[in-house]
Amino acid sequence: MLYGFAKVVMWATFHIYFRRIAFAGREKIPRDRPVLFISNHSGPFLDAMLLAVLLRRPLYFYARSDIFRKPLANWILRTFRLLPIYNAGFAKEELHRNEETFAEGQAVLLGGGQILIFPEGQARLERNRLPFKKGATRIALQTEAEADFSLGLTVVPVGINYSRHAFRSDVLLQTGEPTCVSDYAEMYRENPARAMTLLTRDLDARFDPTFFYVRQAERTALIDRLLELYREEVFHPGDALRGVPVIEMEKKVCALVSDLEDAATAALTAQLQQYDRLLVTHRCQDASVTGSYRGAVWYFLLLLAGLPLFLVWWPINMPALRFFRWVADRTVTRVDFYPSVLTAVAGFGYLLWWILQITLAACISHPSAWAIALPAPLILYIGIRWWETATLFVGHLHFRRLALQQPAVVATLRQLRDQVALWRRG
Repeated sequence: MLYGFAKVVMWATFHIYFRRIAFAGREKIPRDRPVLFISNHSGPFLDAMLLAVLLRRPLYFYARSDIFRKPLANWILRTFRLLPIYNAGFAKEELHRNEETFAEGQAVLLGGGQILIFPEGQARLERNRLPFKKGATRIALQTEAEADFSLGLTVVPVGINYSRHAFRSDVLLQTGEPTCVSDYAEMYRENPARAMTLLTRDLDARFDPTFFYVRQAERTALIDRLLELYREEVFHPGDALRGVPVIEMEKKVCALVSDLEDAATAALTAQLQQYDRLLVTHRCQDASVTGSYRGAVWYFLLLLAGLPLFLVWWPINMPALRFFRWVADRTVTRVDFYPSVLTAVAGFGYLLWWILQITLAACISHPSAWAIALPAPLILYIGIRWWETATLFVGHLHFRRLALQQPAVVATLRQLRDQVALWRRG
């Protein structure tokens, strides 16, 4: 029950925190069989929370064992389907307990459940590919062998692709081709080590197309900005991530950046920095340069219509949102944990804030108090969208003024934008 409640809270939180969420290929996931998910790992806890919220059935997943040490934390984490994994980096003396953890995972799968494993083994913000470890393969084969290969266990790769690790970013989940573990039964009976090697290789091949990465981790900042510009070009503000082969195009951009010589990378970085400096200096938006901004009059009318709600949203919600950010700033010591902590604190913190508003409305007992308190989450969402629309609209006004007063600057912006658009190249 607590798991289901948390899932509802985080579903609402994610649809406010992220600008767009897309889950491509979800129909490939079996609904009536045990599933072992494998995924890339760029957001500690956030990756697993996203999958848990978007999947229909409960999801178990592994987490580093040191966060389970306190009894209350252990109870809470296990309630939310987390299982401890022991690593030489922070629990060397307890590595033997991984046998217990793997047994727990097998019990979940033997019972027809779902479990998530990160086969790269390490969370990081850099967009690089780490070696594929055999833990997932071992659990898959041993679990099927326990059931004499009659379980129907399926391994499903899911790539989790963030446009950036920040508020109002996009996230695309891409499902790869499933693998039926029972297909390796005969080989496993003859030679378990060979079966494990072959399955690992096959899973690696199906895992790779689901997410985009560069071969050089130090080029992460460059690729992040390029992919952000790519999405600005192919999607109008507010569009869903549909109608365009996003993953294929973004993998192409990553491959192009990976293949660049160091000198070409430095030149591209310099062009991109110059472009961004001009945007900031003249307070413009990339959407205006690319032409993806449309309908100035329509945007203006939307801003006028939504202004009353924004004026309600700002004083009611801003103190709470600032407090949640303050808590995350004071709590997090690792930058890769920040989005996970911020979303969790904001999600459950805002729920308490909403309950407080409803309680105050009940004490005041006036229709206007109820009219503000009850729809507070909806007003929050509309207020955020209003602020985004206002920022885009003001940026476009600055761009139109710049086009009239300094057309040479606009020409430079467009030229730089064309130069950094690698996806347009053959």
